[in-house]
Amino acid sequence: MKKVVIVGGGPAGMLASIACKQRYPDVSVILLERNDRLGVKLRLTGGGRCNLTADVDQETVVKHIPQNGRFLYSALMLFNPRHIQDFFMQHGCELKVEDHHRVFPKSNKAGDVVATLIKVMDGLGIEIRYHQTVTDVDINQRRVTTVSSSFDFDYLILATGGISYAHTGSDQLGFDLIAKLGHTVTPLLPAEVPLVSNDMLIQSKEWQGLSFRDVTITGLVNGKKKVSITHDLLFTHFGLSGPGPLQVSSYLVKDIGVGKDVTVLIDFLPKVSFEQLAVDFKEKGVEQTLKENGISKRVIQYWMSRYSFDQIVTACKRFEVKISDRRGFMNAFVTCGGVSVKEIVPKTMKSKIHPNVAICGEALDLNGSTGGYNMTIAFSSGYSAGWYICEDDS
Repeated sequence: MKKVVIVGGGPAGMLASIACKQRYPDVSVILLERNDRLGVKLRLTGGGRCNLTADVDQETVVKHIPQNGRFLYSALMLFNPRHIQDFFMQHGCELKVEDHHRVFPKSNKAGDVVATLIKVMDGLGIEIRYHQTVTDVDINQRRVTTVSSSFDFDYLILATGGISYAHTGSDQLGFDLIAKLGHTVTPLLPAEVPLVSNDMLIQSKEWQGLSFRDVTITGLVNGKKKVSITHDLLFTHFGLSGPGPLQVSSYLVKDIGVGKDVTVLIDFLPKVSFEQLAVDFKEKGVEQTLKENGISKRVIQYWMSRYSFDQIVTACKRFEVKISDRRGFMNAFVTCGGVSVKEIVPKTMKSKIHPNVAICGEALDLNGSTGGYNMTIAFSSGYSAGWYICEDDS
């Protein structure tokens, strides 16, 4: 009997095991997890609710992947957001769609997503081995060595994750193992991470704790627009956080801290034009107009005590915040960087160096925006890896 060993019990690894066993029922599938349970990081996503995908088409998914998005096209043809939703609903996990197309379990419990995956895995007869931290992969002998055992394989799927949420088992070890196999690992940076600013407003903490819904945040690098996102924003004691800045950060992370001028422009009222705002200010007054548009009293007082009429109009539509840094991996949701996709077959996720090895999930140089896109990458790439891993013998 052929043996498939999968390293990593996150969303990519679990879907890889399911897809493999579904297509190749006579193959032995063993999943190795270093923790005492599966989906440790998955259970924390979406504030513990698990934003498991986005209710969008494949093109939209690709647009929400800052770099190498086109690499995922083939995988999305096989397993995309619609397939992800169908999979969970067919196996008894009811879902709901919230704002910005975000898909959650109806129960608001990430544990239900993990439980559904485990139920399917158990039904397929997939063997799960816990407390198995992998220390070595011998390609020639086709053997995986862990701290306590060793496992022979005919095919190997590496779903070792990134290096964010290190306490969940996502650390450098997976990348070190993959690099030893001859693969290129691109520089690893924190992504989906809060932005740091040294601006006087931020340092004074006058706006600390203020949140805004559906503002448009535009990221500029050396004065050139790089990205524009409309989502929620939170001012913190160090800078900017919330879904909007987190999404923007993934497009700016490589430009921050390398001598470039990185700025974000905030449009607090994206549905109101400059011209209309100026008219409303004259007809209704500045304070009344801002109140009607949901601008908080603290912001109104700040602007009116410092700015002229024209400056307030500009502040509403093009409020500038200089970005000096970004938070580190302890505050990052995902990893920017990973195994070079140039060394991976897009359709199968197989290594171009070792055809009996596939690499998927956050271990790849792929990361998406907040809103279910990173989970989609994990599920889609994992499913493709499992589906095609034994194809040469099918």
